[in-house]
Amino acid sequence: MIRTLLILTTLFAASAWAQDLPDGPGKPATERICTGCHGAEMFATYHKSADDWERTITTMTEKGLSISDADYATVLDYLSKSLGPLPPKVNVNKATAADLVRILKITDKQAEAIVAYRTKNGDFKDLDGVKKVDGLDAATVDGKKDNIVF
Repeated sequence: MIRTLLILTTLFAASAWAQDLPDGPGKPATERICTGCHGAEMFATYHKSADDWERTITTMTEKGLSISDADYATVLDYLSKSLGPLPPKVNVNKATAADLVRILKITDKQAEAIVAYRTKNGDFKDLDGVKKVDGLDAATVDGKKDNIVF
């Protein structure tokens, strides 16, 4: 009984620490190749550029990873797309119009409308507030939601 409890506790603890990789083309090959020496939790939360992932794979090959050219390309593509850099964030209550244009990729007119709206009405509390800005439609705001913070 104690042995069973110990095994179950160990399995539960291991699953609590485990990190799943995001779905995408190349995930099976990446799991097969990259988890041969360590678990996915070692890299599943990293967000790197393609160049950084390439350096990581090169470092792993220097440490003994054997990988074919085809798998190399598949893994690099998967990591670059699925665990690439996070989108930049902008605080819509503090950002300048220029920062809103640069980060959200909106027009000068839309950015100026956001600044004018918050100046007149106070800080935005959520995306629904941003959707009230004249010149911004809901689809535009929804498309930028991962870049917006309050």
